[in-house]
Amino acid sequence: MIVKLTSDDSTSIRFFLGAAPCGTAPVSEDEGTELHFGRYWIPNPRDAYSVIATGDSMEGARIYAGDMLVIDAGMEARDGNIVVAWLNGDLTVKRLGHDVDGRLMLIAENPKYAPIIVGDHDEVRILGVVTSVHRKL
Repeated sequence: MIVKLTSDDSTSIRFFLGAAPCGTAPVSEDEGTELHFGRYWIPNPRDAYSVIATGDSMEGARIYAGDMLVIDAGMEARDGNIVVAWLNGDLTVKRLGHDVDGRLMLIAENPKYAPIIVGDHDEVRILGVVTSVHRKL
């Protein structure tokens, strides 16, 4: 499922500037400021969209089934980026790379899955770079 994100979302919550250790720490009396999630998580809203992750091939990158991924379609994809790709008619989320011969590879972050080496007869299009991952606890 693809959901178009909009930049005119005025939803915001208070954001406290102090860190929140997962141990104990004194409570800050800081009033905080507003954080507009759309602007914070989506630096390029004109070219952003979202998908829901499925499967387990990216668990090593801490992307789990049900996570919402924000993708920047205007960002140049580079080796090492996690991307959404269209491969032979199917969407996939993988790490972008090249083998020693310069062939494009889509690499899973789970040892159960071999890298996908894109061949001459494959149809592939990089649709964008994953810029953030969101999940409900």
